[in-house]
Amino acid sequence: PQVKARIRRAAAVVSPCCEPPLPAVVSPPLYMGWLSSRTACEKSTKSRAPPDAETAVAELRAEMARRGSPIDSYPPTDDVLRFAKARKLNAVKAADMLQADLEWRQARRVEERRDAPAEDILGKPIAALQQVLPHVCSSGVDKLGRPIIFKHFGGQCSFSRLCPDRESVDRLCEYNWWVNEQYCKRLAALGAEQWVVVIDAKGWQPGLIDRTALRVLKSMADTDADHYPERLGGLVVVNAPASLALVWRIVKTWLDEKTKAKVDIISSSDPKRATERLHGLAAPDQLPEQYAGTAPPLEAWPIWPAKSGLPSKPNGAR
Repeated sequence: PQVKARIRRAAAVVSPCCEPPLPAVVSPPLYMGWLSSRTACEKSTKSRAPPDAETAVAELRAEMARRGSPIDSYPPTDDVLRFAKARKLNAVKAADMLQADLEWRQARRVEERRDAPAEDILGKPIAALQQVLPHVCSSGVDKLGRPIIFKHFGGQCSFSRLCPDRESVDRLCEYNWWVNEQYCKRLAALGAEQWVVVIDAKGWQPGLIDRTALRVLKSMADTDADHYPERLGGLVVVNAPASLALVWRIVKTWLDEKTKAKVDIISSSDPKRATERLHGLAAPDQLPEQYAGTAPPLEAWPIWPAKSGLPSKPNGAR
């Protein structure tokens, strides 16, 4: 009961997003001219059957043009389709989402800053972040050719230690979109549209959840949902302690139904199922040694006593 009360108190004060606010004025081409056509378009789309992908893209482009924000050449068709799918091929709702994304990208100068060094975005050495939240886009791919991203939200994951003030929290939230942009480069190199994520929760305990942690996690969830829709192909949590269920009850309220269906949480008491799930996801030679694979181990990865769950032993340790 005390743990639940603590989590509820922390969740109650989490702001909707820890990113800096958008500027009051955005360049006119991004939004002018759409208000008068919105109601008519909504009425015309309600009675129609869901269009196919090609029609959905065409309708979304037309809706953006009606709003004075034509997207004939940018974003690419695949990106336009992702936003259409995220709003169930509803052109009006997808246009709302895409409009907000374009404004968000302009406000944060995403296209300009995506090639900046990680330290410039984070405001501190990347090694400091890796000590608290180890993460890497591995060289392996799953059975569908999608890149596999590994993250360790375990016992070392103290966001309060990493972010002692609001500025550092905001920097970490900025870093989240920056690293997503790096993952998008990996997608382009592979010719893939989605990535899959494996999260290791070994060593996690409820004391790590505080206001800072919830702000960061909420911001990450919002950014991923609002600006990288349809990028997540699947998420597998391994070595999950029983207490993680309390946090999942909060986190899943931030996710849409489609995203929640992609999440698979496996208890630390069931290493056999974890191994089977990972081998179902990718061939052993595409998985690092720490995660039931035969590929080289992830470097500088946390080591936790392997009393239960998958062992996390780097550098070939046995």
